[in-house]
Amino acid sequence: MCGIIGYIGSKEAKDILIQGLKSLEYRGYDSSGLALFNQTSSKIEILKTQGKIVKLEEKIAAYLGAKEVVTSGKTNASSEFNSIVQERVKDAIENSTCGVGHTRWATHGKPNDINSHPHQDFSGDLAIVHNGIIKNYFQIKEELEAEGVEFRSETDTEVIAQLLSKYRSQGNDNIAAIRQTIKRLEGSYALAIIMIDKETDEQKIYLAKNQSPLVIGVGEDENYIASDSSTVLQFTDKILRLKDGQIAKLTAKDIKIEDLDGSEAKIEIHQSMQTSSILEKGPYKHFLIKEINEQPAVISTMLNTAIPDSSEPIKGFENLDIDFKSLNRIVFVACGSAYHAALVGKNLIELWAKVPVEVEVASEFCSKPSLVGAKDLVIGISQSGETADTLSAITSAKKNGAQVMALTNKSDSAIYDACQPNTVVTPAGIEVSVASTKAFTSQVLALYLFAIKITEERHGETMTKAKEELRSLPLVIDQAIERADSYYKQFIKYSSYRDFLFLSRGVNYPIALEGALKLKELSYIHATGYPSGEMKHGPIAILDSSVPVLSIAIDGESEYEHMIYKKALSNAEEARARMSPSLVIACDNNEDVGNLFDEVIRIPNISQLYSPIIATIPLQFLAYYIAMDLGKDVDQPRNLAKSVTVE
Repeated sequence: MCGIIGYIGSKEAKDILIQGLKSLEYRGYDSSGLALFNQTSSKIEILKTQGKIVKLEEKIAAYLGAKEVVTSGKTNASSEFNSIVQERVKDAIENSTCGVGHTRWATHGKPNDINSHPHQDFSGDLAIVHNGIIKNYFQIKEELEAEGVEFRSETDTEVIAQLLSKYRSQGNDNIAAIRQTIKRLEGSYALAIIMIDKETDEQKIYLAKNQSPLVIGVGEDENYIASDSSTVLQFTDKILRLKDGQIAKLTAKDIKIEDLDGSEAKIEIHQSMQTSSILEKGPYKHFLIKEINEQPAVISTMLNTAIPDSSEPIKGFENLDIDFKSLNRIVFVACGSAYHAALVGKNLIELWAKVPVEVEVASEFCSKPSLVGAKDLVIGISQSGETADTLSAITSAKKNGAQVMALTNKSDSAIYDACQPNTVVTPAGIEVSVASTKAFTSQVLALYLFAIKITEERHGETMTKAKEELRSLPLVIDQAIERADSYYKQFIKYSSYRDFLFLSRGVNYPIALEGALKLKELSYIHATGYPSGEMKHGPIAILDSSVPVLSIAIDGESEYEHMIYKKALSNAEEARARMSPSLVIACDNNEDVGNLFDEVIRIPNISQLYSPIIATIPLQFLAYYIAMDLGKDVDQPRNLAKSVTVE
């Protein structure tokens, strides 16, 4: 959801900015734009447009190939002005070595060219790109309008530009004006600003940050800016993370950072061990299918770190400052797929550690933060680490004295900073496809490991059998992925249906929810998940031959698991009796499902308690193949963003 890229150095800025914008597409966006500093004219030129980045490239190409603008075959004052502007923009495109770019996901104002970033003040002496939400923008806008400022857009970002312009016009230097501006802002922001300095021709980019990530990539006589580290890794492996309340001033050769009070901040540059290859599709048609295939490697990496020896205590949680023995309760706050992962965690922690667990949709937690206290642990789960609802829930929990913890896929994120040192980072790497696959399964595995950690801490036992079961997962996942062709043949026949029902019980009920979400996200087919036993309490009314029902029914060794399995089969029969096409995900050795279902989707043998990750694999293929057959944009579904930074 929105992305920032910036460059200052000696290279042609336009090419670097476009390359950076393309690597930000995975975040979701509806428009894009550039601001380029033209050193010849000492002006800032703006190019922006609604739609995909290819439209911005077309606009750039039009400027580069355009000739003098004429009206009715005659040159007039207006066309002469347009010709001058056109040459100036063309010069900036070809020669600018300083600029910022942005991909926007609309929040304030509909998607169109005017609301697209970058935004300028009316002097044209500054341009700004912004990620985040300014909560008090309307009050500031009214104040500025009363002073005679006219606004062109509906955005909160233009308010920042005009407010900054006001403070500059009062004689403040650029840093002082930025400091005064951000002190007025309530909400989250990552700002990258180009400002013309009347006293010097030196190019500079200014940055400011609060609750929205912003990193600097440090090069040789050049610097890069981005909203996440993966974007700058294609240019440099030296990363500097800006902290909340800091203001940075960048030239090609220098970086200066100040805290909000004006004191100089320490510059800490880290060398990243990650690679930008995750932003390349390789031999795959879509990032989604690439990321599905990366799951065995991600799960294997996690297990090799956490369980090098099944007979020893779980590893990887040494940084946590939590007294697990004194906990009264655990509360998960999460959204979307992360919420479903939390539901799996609830099952495991309550079963093994005997600790009460609640799972709250993060956006609903705002009404009840006072119900948590010092002996409660509130865990925020967010793939991006930027999810606004989850971050808000964590902030509220901290204010009420609860212990907090973060499970995220990104260490350079707001939720990671908010929960230090109680952070667990999954090694899934960047997911480019908006629909979560490897990040979700890595979250589920992290919660298995966390449940074992709590159990071992509270009860003094080493859960050897559970660890051995988990150690088998990478091979079983790989075997499931190898069945992709078989899954395609089974699933493609269901692409014409417009409604789907997903059912399961126990630890796989959250996987039914996740399967329904994936199908909705990718194919736009209406799908919903329910606990199997809940179907007869209402949802059964919608069942007929036009509504397929997919059940997850996996047996296990224990009496409890076998009871869950038998009940799931019984509920599936109730659906089939209503003439609904019936599908089931079952293990190879679950022989008693064959006569009960129209379609049996087989997965390799695994016990029910450890099956959620494996059961997820065919559901990912179901959503992928149906979306492909329907011609949908698999990696960037409509209306969705990878990182949801608004509440």
